[in-house]
Amino acid sequence: MKRREFLKTSLGLGIAGVAAGRWARFATGGDEAPAKSVPIVISTWKHGVAANEAAYAVLVRGGSALDAVEQGVRVSEADPKVTSVGFGGLPNAEGVVELDAAIMEGRTRNAGAVAALQGIMHPVSVARKVMETTPHVLIVGAGAKRFALQHGFPEENLLTPESRGMGAVEGGE
Repeated sequence: MKRREFLKTSLGLGIAGVAAGRWARFATGGDEAPAKSVPIVISTWKHGVAANEAAYAVLVRGGSALDAVEQGVRVSEADPKVTSVGFGGLPNAEGVVELDAAIMEGRTRNAGAVAALQGIMHPVSVARKVMETTPHVLIVGAGAKRFALQHGFPEENLLTPESRGMGAVEGGE
């Protein structure tokens, strides 16, 4: 299923679910307790399926949306088959995997982000730490890496045999 088709279908199902809930309240005169809400997790990429499963598991256990987003993204960041983020990600022109991530807490509108972060597997968790522990919204490059290491995130080699050399150009490392 293509991303656009997936979004149309998901949106249609979501609207149908909301409409069904409203109809149930209308049909019962509104005196009944509202139908229990069911968490919905949507992403647009194929690798989002595993991420959605992890996020959904957090939600059904009563976890926050923020926890669900972070845990879902971590699944994609750790999957070497996903070359757009994290472990096994497409390296830059110098052969280094540099990662960006941002996260936002909807109720408070607090946000945190990192960019050009090297050697850290889970930039989404570093971004969350930026949001929760600093007055900053964005930390980049060497400062982001220093921040991550100071907060206990392990430094790791993010290249895999498959990703090694995919982004390197002549004259790079």
